[in-house]
Amino acid sequence: MGLLADFFVATPDQALHYANQADEPDDGEEIHALLQPVEYKGFTSLELGTLWAILADVPWNAKTHMVEDTFYGEEGESWLNRFPDELTSLLAAASPDLLAKVCATWAATEELACDPQHISPVLADLQVLAKRAISESKSVHLWGCL
Repeated sequence: MGLLADFFVATPDQALHYANQADEPDDGEEIHALLQPVEYKGFTSLELGTLWAILADVPWNAKTHMVEDTFYGEEGESWLNRFPDELTSLLAAASPDLLAKVCATWAATEELACDPQHISPVLADLQVLAKRAISESKSVHLWGCL
């Protein structure tokens, strides 16, 4: 099955509701429909941190480039992260040429080690979400699950 990674735009309360949807099965479909996440596999806060450093054109730093941890499931099987405003702004403002360069660099990282074509849709979706988050005064979140 792999590591699930859902990205979405939400308020803090909506994001927590999404993270707890397994505990509230009747509300799970409702919050899923409201937030309309883009669903991928294999992304964690580490991959997002390396993306952030690449977008900022600086060396990755564990203290600087980690997304905010907002929630962990009781047994660590799920988690919720919030994109910092800087990461959201960098994603939203990136030109198509910059995104293509970032995609190639991000794909070549040790964490991903893949063909850029495999992550190009992810990067495109993250940019759309970042622009939406800014326009709605909300945040981009990552919900992950083992």
